[in-house]
Amino acid sequence: MTETVNATSIRASLGGVRMRKNILHLSARELNDFRKAIEGLYKISEEGGNNDERGYQWIAGVHGYPTPVYCQHGNANFPTWHRAYLYEYEQRLQDIVPTVMLPYWDWSAEDAHLIGIPDAFTDETYTDLDTGETKPNPLLSAYSQVTNTQTTRNPHPNDELSNLRNQYELALRQQTYDRFHPALEQPHNGLHVWVGGDMGRVPLSAYDPIFWCHHCNVDRQWFEWQRHNGNSTVPTSVLNWVCAPFPYKGQDTMDTAYFGYTYADSEFTPETDGDEAAITPSANANTGYLRIPVSDRSFKHAFLEIQGLQKAEETLIINIAIGETDTVADFTGAARFVILGHGQCPGAPGHCSVPEPNPYDKRAKHHLTPFDSYQDITNPLKDYLDNGQDMIVLTITVTDQDNRPVPVADLPYKGISIVTHR
Repeated sequence: MTETVNATSIRASLGGVRMRKNILHLSARELNDFRKAIEGLYKISEEGGNNDERGYQWIAGVHGYPTPVYCQHGNANFPTWHRAYLYEYEQRLQDIVPTVMLPYWDWSAEDAHLIGIPDAFTDETYTDLDTGETKPNPLLSAYSQVTNTQTTRNPHPNDELSNLRNQYELALRQQTYDRFHPALEQPHNGLHVWVGGDMGRVPLSAYDPIFWCHHCNVDRQWFEWQRHNGNSTVPTSVLNWVCAPFPYKGQDTMDTAYFGYTYADSEFTPETDGDEAAITPSANANTGYLRIPVSDRSFKHAFLEIQGLQKAEETLIINIAIGETDTVADFTGAARFVILGHGQCPGAPGHCSVPEPNPYDKRAKHHLTPFDSYQDITNPLKDYLDNGQDMIVLTITVTDQDNRPVPVADLPYKGISIVTHR
């Protein structure tokens, strides 16, 4: 069966920062695995009881009932506490399916005003890609230990989301943290009410599966504000405050990379019959092609990312064109990646062998540790897609620093993907 490369697992294997994506733009595999991870949390609670801290009922209960109520609302710890809370939830999902990342529901986007709650949350059933079995959709509803029933929703008209979008844009214009966090919380509150049902009350809201993707979007909105305003105006009291019952301080939440994630809108990944994105060689040994299905056309920015580039003795130059062409140099808008050669190993045997990751080793990474690299390809990709293609073809050519051909099969990498942002 043809699959797409799982870029999240590649980044995880390399110890890199992974991406939380828009739930509307998840691949079928990503959405399937997200659902199965949630099913796993439900099962832990069903078999181990509500007090099993690995399960859904326990982590949902941290936000509200049963007491004590830990969630932070109406104060400066609102963004920091919920970032730590989402991380703890995401870690529990990854205990079930290691490659899963928590997606966000961008209710402030124009498409949300057209469709309202995405189908991923409203479909009655889904087909498990692994078993072919038709199952109840775990994102539709969940059992709540507080009400002893399944969660419900009562969404308002879609056009009311426009007002929440305006409130969010006002929050982004605030330049200090003390003005930003209350401005952010208002559209957050409004969305809880818009969804209705259990989401409309703090003690019950986290039991609804949509809660997590809503708050993931709120966290993304804070992330966007941080990109423009930094953290210099965050009060010391917030930085020192502990996000109980979890051990993280506010300071720990200032950079999402501390928790191993960042945000993107979508990601185009290659099709493959194996575990890696294999480049199909052309007649010229140093040229090959990679085919990537188009999953979204509404992006504002696009980056071509190569994951796990391995440093080599000799310098390598990787030219990548968008489109199928015999000569990359003849194609405008090509991306260019350079791997500087490190020369022959200057030490004893094993000096240039990258060791297996060791979480207890706090020294600097080995000098030949694989790295990721990316380049902005927004304009050439938009030009290419304007012609109506449903499949992106990348033409890849590899040479050394003297422009001598290097077999494309020798390209030392783990994966290639196109990451988009709105």
